[in-house]
Amino acid sequence: MNPSHVSQRCISFGVPFQLAADSGLLLAKMLGRAPPGTQPCASGPEGAPRFTLLTPSGSAGYCLVAGDEVVAQSAELQPILDQLARDLMVHVANHAPERVFMHAGVVGWQGRALVLPGASFAGKTTLVAELVRAGAAYYSDEYAVLDEQGRVHPYPRDLQMRRPALPEQTPVAIEELKGTVGAAPLPVSHVVFSEYLESAQWMPEPVSAGMAVLEMLRHTIPVQRTPARAMAALAKVMQTATAMRSARGEASEAAQSLLTAMRAGSVASLV
Repeated sequence: MNPSHVSQRCISFGVPFQLAADSGLLLAKMLGRAPPGTQPCASGPEGAPRFTLLTPSGSAGYCLVAGDEVVAQSAELQPILDQLARDLMVHVANHAPERVFMHAGVVGWQGRALVLPGASFAGKTTLVAELVRAGAAYYSDEYAVLDEQGRVHPYPRDLQMRRPALPEQTPVAIEELKGTVGAAPLPVSHVVFSEYLESAQWMPEPVSAGMAVLEMLRHTIPVQRTPARAMAALAKVMQTATAMRSARGEASEAAQSLLTAMRAGSVASLV
């Protein structure tokens, strides 16, 4: 690394990495986009991945380097920071030694968790935001972070909301929704597979535990690296959870139905 760079070793969910930049100001911005729970540390293992933010000499732009490979270049800083945030999240999700990361929105309600697995553009964040407005505690709009007992832990980054007719995501702090952030790990009571479809009716149907595990595996990050550990965590989830599936229209209808179901603890109350 260039001796003129400033750097910081970090650890997140037991995964070490190093951030470096041309200036302390840029390094601070990088730290601001690190995964939730990231802690600076004085030392770390040799060979921990390094992410470097550069302003090349004679250039008006920015450059993100992972190890020795240039992974992004832009005249604007924001796209570079967005790419860094994505790369760090995937790195941590892939290598966390004691957690399993699944693409899902998560909220807490009355001491239990509702998990909404799904890919990007499925409407997870919109539904999570509506649930938070209705009183649920915010845990994540991106990852369900599971321990070996199948409990879900907070991953409270700002919600990444898409504005109408705009492709870009806008960070929205939970305070803007007048919501609260969950703090303690929770057992999962409901797993809901749902996707936004215009004019769709909310008509949930039960999903068997076995099919739910297979569906969740599609959204689980370390499944190729540690398939047995991922499968075991998802099986633990389904020891306490009921699974269901439905397309949805407006998020408000689905949100109220889901919170009612969590109060009752049944699938029948969703219909």
